[in-house]
Amino acid sequence: MLSVLSSPRLRFWLLCLAVFVGLAALVRLVLTIWVAMDTPDSAWAFVAVWLVGLLDDIATAIVLGLPFIAGLYFLSRPLKWRLGKVFAHLLLIALLGVAVFSAVAELFFWEEYNSRFNGIAVYYLIFPKEVIGNIRESFDLRYYLPPIGMVVLIVYAFLFRRLNHALNAPFAPRERRRTSALAAITAVLAVPFVISGPHEPAASRTVNELAINGMHSMLNAYFTNDSKYDGIYAGISEEEAIPLLQDMVKQDNTINLAAPGERSIRRHVDNGPLPAKKLNVVLILEESFGSVYFEDVFQEKQRDYWKTMSPNWHRIAEDGLLFTNIYATGDRTVRALEAVFTSFPPIPGISTARRAGSEGMNSLPFLLEKFGYRTAFLYGGPTSFDNMGYFWKTIGFDKVMGQADIADQSFKTIWGVADEYMFKEALTRIDQMAAEPGPFFFAALTVTNHRPFMFPEGRVSFKPAPNARDHAAAYADWALGQFIDAARKKPWFEDTVFVMLGDHGPKVWGAAQIPVQAFRVPMIILAPKHLKAERNPVLGSSMDVGPTLMGILGLSYDSPFFGIDLRRVPPGGGRIAMAHNFDVAVGDGKNAVVLTPKGGLRPYGMQAGPFQLEPAEPENVPPLILKQAVAQTQTAHRMFYARQYHELSAGQ
Repeated sequence: MLSVLSSPRLRFWLLCLAVFVGLAALVRLVLTIWVAMDTPDSAWAFVAVWLVGLLDDIATAIVLGLPFIAGLYFLSRPLKWRLGKVFAHLLLIALLGVAVFSAVAELFFWEEYNSRFNGIAVYYLIFPKEVIGNIRESFDLRYYLPPIGMVVLIVYAFLFRRLNHALNAPFAPRERRRTSALAAITAVLAVPFVISGPHEPAASRTVNELAINGMHSMLNAYFTNDSKYDGIYAGISEEEAIPLLQDMVKQDNTINLAAPGERSIRRHVDNGPLPAKKLNVVLILEESFGSVYFEDVFQEKQRDYWKTMSPNWHRIAEDGLLFTNIYATGDRTVRALEAVFTSFPPIPGISTARRAGSEGMNSLPFLLEKFGYRTAFLYGGPTSFDNMGYFWKTIGFDKVMGQADIADQSFKTIWGVADEYMFKEALTRIDQMAAEPGPFFFAALTVTNHRPFMFPEGRVSFKPAPNARDHAAAYADWALGQFIDAARKKPWFEDTVFVMLGDHGPKVWGAAQIPVQAFRVPMIILAPKHLKAERNPVLGSSMDVGPTLMGILGLSYDSPFFGIDLRRVPPGGGRIAMAHNFDVAVGDGKNAVVLTPKGGLRPYGMQAGPFQLEPAEPENVPPLILKQAVAQTQTAHRMFYARQYHELSAGQ
């Protein structure tokens, strides 16, 4: 063994692993200080996290380093050539650059998402143009790249001679065989730890995030985004799950249509007896516009601040139906698209909007089309991003438009045109649809309230410097107000229902396994001639938008939607469902349960509003909600992959 360790090749490899582990430990140290200031956890929890984290750093380094030790030994001859040596040195510089840049990026990612690299980071890697453009517009790279480059060069200078020695040194007898055996042994020890952990030694989500290596976290997200359910998450028999789920969506105007034993929640929804209104519908999804940007009824001291930042949302709410306790189903726009337009709950992994098999899902546009509606979607950015354009087309929108279809692009970022120009185009398109016979459904998605938080100057006076995020939210509010004011002057305004809600909150934060308070969004339904203005505190989810809208329109229909009509929820009722990374939460306003991989069910106490979940003892949480969480998530996953949520689109 000692003769193997004396090999320059093996020593160089181990030294590179030490550099990787050292960088990871430095990142963990910074994040630990960050978390410790906000999380009142015990010192022993942080000790456990560091022990597990160090093991995970070493295991991840070994797994990632296996191809390189193999290259040093089995490509030794070409690596001795001049060109081979140049390649080896360039590869070393590139890998050091990736490692150091990733370490710095982890800190910025944590500031934004309160998490290690996760599925969001994977999504961004899939769209490098948008990501690189976003980085360039959000940060002055002149201040970041030189220090990163300097660190890379210092480490490279330290490794330079050692790499040359590793490339030129002769092989000792049986060195390849012994090194291969050593690599195999370390791999056998490292791989199971990387796959199975343990990676959650503490009770707090943010503390547990410290335990996993950032590269490991990203690779885990990449390979498990399309996550399986059965055998990984808690399950119950379908004989028990389906009736539970049918009761969850049952309301005073529904009749179950599912056959006995059928995996279905199809029901007839009777929104009579008054004649259907066949009103036009305009639905606006506001990028990252969470309830933290709106008046929070629980934060009296800050109410003036919110009204100053979002005066138009408040002004519009005075004439409309305001829902104050609506929760998004995820922390990405594609989750909102899934929930709002297909009324489908979150399942572990990525949104169904990004999964193969989403084509033809039950949806609001398919349903409205059966009542004679023409449908269109306008997005302020490129429709190719995140598979959104394809998703809109295949769930029933007749026409899908993006940045390329917007005539006036006087101001834009890498994500698309500023909101005011998207709304300007929206008015033109709605005028065209209103000029044709029959009702229409027009949906739009904004982009400005997103990093780099840039927009035209001179639009808003609200400047909570240096908080660019709040400033961009104030601009988003201004642009929406301009749109509604212009719409009020249109002849089609009085016969149109406007639905406005945030697609998700601006930032994930909090120690709970799923920080539900960060998912809360405002929702206003405006139709002054047809809908009474009021404030409704009912607990609801963004997947309830479709059924609630159908109730307002007075349209009776058959539906397999997982959402319900919020206006028919009895006092104290309602539920939420949301996903964060690979966890799924279901809550009823008093209790919540989080489904985690490896079959875990974590019970919490819940209070509607800007409050975090509080860990609870299992005996203090009603068994019913535990079963409901499993029934909904398990059934939704199985229905999607069996294409049992696609009947509305049949024959389209």
